[in-house]
Amino acid sequence: MTPDIRERWRAWVEVDLDALVRNARRIEDRVAPAGLLPMVKADGYGLGAVAVARALEAIDPWAFGVASAAEGAELRRAGIGRRVVVFSPSPRTESAALEEHGLDAAVIGPAGLAELSALEVPLHIEIDTGMGRAGLDPGRVDAWGPRVRELTSAGRVASIYTHFHSAASDAGSTRAQLSRFEAVLAALGVGDEVPIPRLAANSDAIRSDPQYHLDLVRPGLYLYGGGRGSFSGTFPDPEPVVAVRARVLEVRDLPPGSTVSYGATYVAESGARLATLAVGYADGLPWSSGNTGTVLVRGGAAPVRGRVCMDVTVVDVSRVPRVEPGDVATLVGQDGEGVAELADLAARSGTIEYEVLTGLGGRLPRIYLRGGVPMATSEADVGNR
Repeated sequence: MTPDIRERWRAWVEVDLDALVRNARRIEDRVAPAGLLPMVKADGYGLGAVAVARALEAIDPWAFGVASAAEGAELRRAGIGRRVVVFSPSPRTESAALEEHGLDAAVIGPAGLAELSALEVPLHIEIDTGMGRAGLDPGRVDAWGPRVRELTSAGRVASIYTHFHSAASDAGSTRAQLSRFEAVLAALGVGDEVPIPRLAANSDAIRSDPQYHLDLVRPGLYLYGGGRGSFSGTFPDPEPVVAVRARVLEVRDLPPGSTVSYGATYVAESGARLATLAVGYADGLPWSSGNTGTVLVRGGAAPVRGRVCMDVTVVDVSRVPRVEPGDVATLVGQDGEGVAELADLAARSGTIEYEVLTGLGGRLPRIYLRGGVPMATSEADVGNR
């Protein structure tokens, strides 16, 4: 029997690539005939951009989305030749890299329109319909519209897009944003006359209403198993993709009155059996989950006691029998009949799932699973199997 590669690690992240692809296929079925532009920025939401992109090649996406030229270059160095869109380019510092690696560039304002149009790269034009952070102003389409139409006629514009700010919570504002976007498209002649792909829907908009799907969608959090239990519509929750696990380093019985961790913010008034886990805030367990978080050990709930430390965390296993050093604690994922949801960890920590995922530390190896079996700990070893 092949040894389980997880046995060599004190803490790790498991990434179920089959679940990732199934989540993508659910979106594909939902939005057809629109194409998919999966977002693999922030190192594939913390899970490994190269491994994620290689797995998602199975759905034949229209392109991949990243935030910076450096992220796009990483995909190119790994041999990924598909279109890659850099959605937050810095023209003054990244222009050479955009051209060198054959990356598409988003135009997020007038300065970008002037500088990026001088490059030999496909352009994606962002319209600010209410997000307020980037994009061309719809109210000034008379000023910038002629240049965009000129670039469109020259075949330089690969898509026109916008970004919804509240697709999960405010249907009225989302419809208003779509109306603003459609007005700009009409002013530019985009449609039957100029068939440029239109892009607006993120994961929340994909799930909420087909009118937002347009020609392309750009799923993010849903692909990675986020947003479970947060959507009231008929579209199914995503499958979990991520598990975060850490070994028990030490188990000790503390007498009544004992204090735990920095600042002595927890006092074991009645005594307690505590387990020290090989994971801390340097690994991405939020510091704010101290005294609020809960993990699973041997399938049982073990609350965090005291403050999370840089390298270790203490949990209470008084009600979990037979815990011993070497056991595995689950911070996110399934353990027996118990499930530690990513959303629960985020909520208990006063943050969002995106921050938990992208904050997973670099010293935690990403272990990639196929068919439930750990296949690789290196992105270079992950193929489209």
